Amino acid sequence: MKTAGDRIFALALGAAALSLAGAPLRAEPLLLKPLAAASIDAGPKHMVGYFVGSEGACRLTLMIADASSLEQATPATATTRLVVPIDSGKAAQVDTSVSKTLRFTCSPDGGAMTVTTIDRGRRTAE
Repeated sequence: MKTAGDRIFALALGAAALSLAGAPLRAEPLLLKPLAAASIDAGPKHMVGYFVGSEGACRLTLMIADASSLEQATPATATTRLVVPIDSGKAAQVDTSVSKTLRFTCSPDGGAMTVTTIDRGRRTAE
């Protein structure tokens, strides 16, 4: 029997597989509303996520898969699910393999989440 979380996961993953392209990593913030799935391209990885707001906090769920596997998605496609509780007004960060960090910030009332991209850059020896 599938739980509500399993159904939401399946719907979000299906939406990612059907979308032509996710939001690329970019400088301008992305505003998320509760239970609205967002699709983010992160180089060789693709992320689909949503959050649930309650009691002034956010519970972020991200599904992370190889971008190339989405073209030939099967039930055996390896996907990682990450669940992160974030207190209101606080943020959680996810580093990507393309020298970017995604910062997920929960609004003070838990009713919205902002996703911003930070360029970690590459430091060179002086």
